[in-house]
Amino acid sequence: MLIYAVFAHVFWPVLRLFAVVLLHEMGHAVVAMRLGYHIESVELYPFGGVARISGKHVGWSPRDEVLIAVSGPLVNLTLSLFTILLMLVGWVPGEVARPFIGMNFTLFFFNMLPALPLDGGRIARAGLSLTRGFEKSTEVLTQMSFALSTILIVLGGVALWLGYPEAGMLILGVFLLVSAITLRRQNRYDLLRFLDHKRRDHTDTKVLRTLIVDSEMGIGKVASKFVPEAYHVIYLQRNYDIFKEGLADQPMVEEKEVLRAIFDAGMWMEPIKSLLQ
Repeated sequence: MLIYAVFAHVFWPVLRLFAVVLLHEMGHAVVAMRLGYHIESVELYPFGGVARISGKHVGWSPRDEVLIAVSGPLVNLTLSLFTILLMLVGWVPGEVARPFIGMNFTLFFFNMLPALPLDGGRIARAGLSLTRGFEKSTEVLTQMSFALSTILIVLGGVALWLGYPEAGMLILGVFLLVSAITLRRQNRYDLLRFLDHKRRDHTDTKVLRTLIVDSEMGIGKVASKFVPEAYHVIYLQRNYDIFKEGLADQPMVEEKEVLRAIFDAGMWMEPIKSLLQ
């Protein structure tokens, strides 16, 4: 890219873009390391980058997910505000500062869009997962990715039709679309990874959460309602008068029984009531 930029006479803008993206990803990396994760690599691409992070809680701790995700955009916001200050006091010329400010603001706002795999989508999923479960929150944010990708592609196409080339908007729209398709395909796999994490590690359990489900609901469907950092007690609804009778009169299974049934017995489709037998 840099060699091409030299011949296209856009070396400094491209170098500036890579520098800003690198600082964005280093923001993720530094916060992740402070939280005890391992940084496997920081990869740069023509239109963005990714910090590859490993550790037993990656993706399963909403708090850590939010802190790591927001750190990258905050780097861009801080760079923009600091450069504005330097420009106002006359330490940096406006013709140098404005492109840098615009690039950082663009990266900040784009990455904060509520769509996966963008940082804003990860933050939103972390919040939703605390009440709606990991699988459902991923589905919601994946749908947002489809919607935003459609909007960007349509706007980019209209701009081209009107004679205003907006290749960047089209490329970002296609990127979000491909990401959304990939996320939808691997959602069940990610759910199983999440459940396996809950099965193996209970050190992050902070609260006891009660679920009331129909006794005919599939075991896998029940497990998909599990949220991070909670241990679940599931009451099986035998009739529609459950609140009148009280939970004490309803059959109950625990999270560990559900996870054992899924991973040890392969009981994904069987009704939850089969665990009472």
